[in-house]
Amino acid sequence: MKIKSKLLSCLSVSLALINQGHAQNETADVLTPFNVIGSKEDVTSLQGSGVVLDSTDLKPFMHTDINEILRQVPGVYIRPEEGYGFFPNISLRGTDPGRSQKVTILEDGIPSSPSPFSDPSAYYSPTAGRMAGFEILKGSSQLKYGPNTTGGVINYLSTPIPNESKSYLRASYGSHNEIISHAYSGGKTVLGGGQFGYLVELFDHRSDGWKYADMETLLGQRNKGMPISKTDIMAKFSYEMDNDYFEFKAGQTFMDADVSYQGTSLDDFNADPYRLYGATAWDNMDSHQYRYYLRHIKELSDSAQLTTTIFHNEFNRDWYKLNKSSNAASMAIFEGNADGNWTTKHNNRNYKVTGIQTNLDYQWENHSFDLGFRYTKDDYTQNPYTIDMYDLNSTADTYELSTPTNNTTGTDPYYHSKSIEIYLTDTIDFGVLSVTPGVRYTDVEYTYETNPVRSVDDILFGIGAGYEISETFSLFGGVHQGHALPGAKGGSGHTTKGYRKIEESLSFEIGARGTTGQFGYEIAFFNTEFKDMIAGESLALAQTETANVGDASINGLEVLVATDLGSADTFGIPVSISATFTNSEFDRVDTAGSGTGMFSGAAVGNEFAWIPDTQLNIRGGLEFDKTSTYLNYHWQDDVWTSAANTSMLDSYGVLDWSGFYSITEGVTLFAKVTNLADKEYAHSTLPAGYRPGAPRIASFGMEFNF
Repeated sequence: MKIKSKLLSCLSVSLALINQGHAQNETADVLTPFNVIGSKEDVTSLQGSGVVLDSTDLKPFMHTDINEILRQVPGVYIRPEEGYGFFPNISLRGTDPGRSQKVTILEDGIPSSPSPFSDPSAYYSPTAGRMAGFEILKGSSQLKYGPNTTGGVINYLSTPIPNESKSYLRASYGSHNEIISHAYSGGKTVLGGGQFGYLVELFDHRSDGWKYADMETLLGQRNKGMPISKTDIMAKFSYEMDNDYFEFKAGQTFMDADVSYQGTSLDDFNADPYRLYGATAWDNMDSHQYRYYLRHIKELSDSAQLTTTIFHNEFNRDWYKLNKSSNAASMAIFEGNADGNWTTKHNNRNYKVTGIQTNLDYQWENHSFDLGFRYTKDDYTQNPYTIDMYDLNSTADTYELSTPTNNTTGTDPYYHSKSIEIYLTDTIDFGVLSVTPGVRYTDVEYTYETNPVRSVDDILFGIGAGYEISETFSLFGGVHQGHALPGAKGGSGHTTKGYRKIEESLSFEIGARGTTGQFGYEIAFFNTEFKDMIAGESLALAQTETANVGDASINGLEVLVATDLGSADTFGIPVSISATFTNSEFDRVDTAGSGTGMFSGAAVGNEFAWIPDTQLNIRGGLEFDKTSTYLNYHWQDDVWTSAANTSMLDSYGVLDWSGFYSITEGVTLFAKVTNLADKEYAHSTLPAGYRPGAPRIASFGMEFNF
């Protein structure tokens, strides 16, 4: 199987520019009709930094963890948690990575967070392994995509309806009895006066898990594995006539995973990083997500197009989990080395998001107008739940389970938000120079329990520009205002927990992209100033309530370089390098609002937590007609674990390998090994203790296209 140098386009810009490389054996993706960038070729005309990853970029390693996929993109900072990518903590250009709450995450252009306005830190992320591609837009995204606009936007692209009849199957088996399966079938056919399209898809990921709960120390019993399973099903139907396109999507995600809020102490981590305390043996996340949209695209004329989408998402989850603690005495009980008790409770939640969005694209002379509107209503309900108390006798290796306590957490709807977002941009084409001024208006009405309803609103302005100096060299840049919203509780009229300010930002970006010889490149410098930075309430981050923690600034340099050193006729040697260099600093600290979590102890001059100064990704491959093999190395600098800058998590680097062999047309055998060196490393200390990256995991499988 030959996957040309294009699949290394963590540098999609560069590879669009050096596209004269090896011929590709596969047809290009037919991406969703509602993108934030478009195709790889569209990246070259962006007035900011952006990346498009399509299926050819994803196939070298077929990662199911969004953290591993995004490591190849500069300007993206990752703090993994449970090791599978279920609950990613993503930052774009230095925004707070906690629960990805300050990054706008979309699926097919639709907000995918369970509660994007009320509580954006909720525990759901689209399943990365079933996606056809990803768009990551930084800098120039502030005005078009919300609700939170400072860092940027990540658009997950689900499998599109094929233009022709097509079926696909991929299955693999690996370490820890890991089984990953992905299948879909679809196509288009003439029906009536138009064309009918369909797609049905199944993705399934399950494993016995590579961590274990130490039941031997706790109760003298056999240790317990921590298995995971996640299943996605999706269907799409479309109908296309001369000037109209309709598409309906319905999907569901089921997850049953033994994952815990509780980490371990440093000493216990160093002794065995994959060992969890026995008290976590009962921890389990049971969740179910539904997603629907109906989209209509209308060609009003040769110069005008109207796109309207009605959407509804619902997320239900019950996380039965140990009441976490970083206290040494509590950890001793959890481990089974001291008498005492612990509580485990059902965190039962329900989230509903309903909305409508519409975009009008209109071209007039040298102007390209984009007018967008979205109305969103989201509700977050805390369902009644039970708390179990386990009383441990460590000497006798026995425990008693008390009668469950029934609890309620508040008056429903617990959090409620209604929002209106409107933006207008105008791209003015002067030939080699293009300029895009724009404006965005946001109005959100927040309700928290029975407290007074409160509305917050603002207007953001920005301008971007691109200048083509030659066919092989261009400049881009922009200045944009941005914001992060306070959420339903922080934004409500609650006398002590509400009335939080909107986080404001001003972002500047300048960069260059082009080719020289066989090399393609993109270099971007960014600087962002934050005012009244928001720290969102989160148990995972030990942030007891939403707070404005002060002012801060961050700047950095993003570098992408790609080439193919092989022969265009016989073999390919694709190589790519991406790097990010970052400086961050608190300029003013509101000590009353710094909270008890990772912002606690912040001081003027201190650096941000969980934002490494340097990170690097190198990928290389060797490609022949039937065989190809790839190596990918990612290195991350050490990071502060809190804004107090008193403790750091060590740097780490991980090497992955993969190989492919084309048995016949449409049938491919593949194998891969992640963490080839079997390096033991910690990638987080949140929540509540040290957490390991995955050990060496080997897998093999087959892929069928027919």
